[in-house]
Amino acid sequence: MKKLERVLNILTSPLLTLLLAVWLILFSITTCANEASEQFSRAKYSADEKRQLGFEIAQELRCPASDNRNLFDSETQIANELKGHIFQKLNQGQSKQEIIDFMVDRFGERIRYQPSLNSGTLALWVIPIGLIFLAAVGCIAWIIRQPKTQIKLHLDENNYE
Repeated sequence: MKKLERVLNILTSPLLTLLLAVWLILFSITTCANEASEQFSRAKYSADEKRQLGFEIAQELRCPASDNRNLFDSETQIANELKGHIFQKLNQGQSKQEIIDFMVDRFGERIRYQPSLNSGTLALWVIPIGLIFLAAVGCIAWIIRQPKTQIKLHLDENNYE
């Protein structure tokens, strides 16, 4: 019975009530902020913003038909269709991230020039960083192991006039 009374006292304590109120306030602020950001991301773009954003997206995505060319630089039929699709989605008010996510869903992660960090692409990110780290450690070790040579200057008094 005493344990039950202790639990009830803790649950009805002012400190717990205050913490719960703070948590509810922060939760509601976060929810409102997320809704506002979604509405902002769906905002209509001006013609210049659409053009600039469309070019940025086309430069970040790889052409599915060309090796090592982005959509912006490629003139293949599929690249032209995808560029048109990008601008169509911008006219619908979709954000850059929504368009890129759609393209990744449709064509796979290969369409990105900068692959996202996940379990499948972890090696793409870790191996270059590891090689740079090993090269730096190797250079430092090589410098430390070099024999210390002293430079002796021989000054000849006859050379000065």
